[in-house]
Amino acid sequence: MKPREKEFCRLMTVVADPIKAARKAGYKHPERAWSELSAREEIVSEIRRRCENIRSVYEHTAICGLYKLAYGGVSDALTLLYRDDLSEEDLRMLDLRNVSEIKRTDKGIEVKFCDRIKAIDKLQELLGSGAEHGNGSGLLDAILSSAEALGSHSGSETDDL
Repeated sequence: MKPREKEFCRLMTVVADPIKAARKAGYKHPERAWSELSAREEIVSEIRRRCENIRSVYEHTAICGLYKLAYGGVSDALTLLYRDDLSEEDLRMLDLRNVSEIKRTDKGIEVKFCDRIKAIDKLQELLGSGAEHGNGSGLLDAILSSAEALGSHSGSETDDL
């Protein structure tokens, strides 16, 4: 695979727009380039690989975030209730990821926390369904559908596109 083709594959996973990806990769005729590139199995495989890697990163990030919601501490949020002398810098350093709502009332500050049980349930659902994912991703399915709609031509050279 040529460097410009690799760049096209990288851009497809970033911008999710085949014409824009082809244009940014340096093809003079992005519509035609997309049509021809998408017909090549090595290009489709590279885009699929990259999409799966991104999906894996997003899933890992979601799992870590849910874990922090489910099992994270609330001491920084409680600091808001009991300290009136916090500077702007102090406030920025507080970990408030478990807080879903903060409001000031006539009685003081009201803090609502995220539902830990829901976070645990969702975490269990994600961890339990890891093996159930299909081979394709929504982005890849859309890319392949677009290629079919454009009437791709296999084996065409894309250097001059």
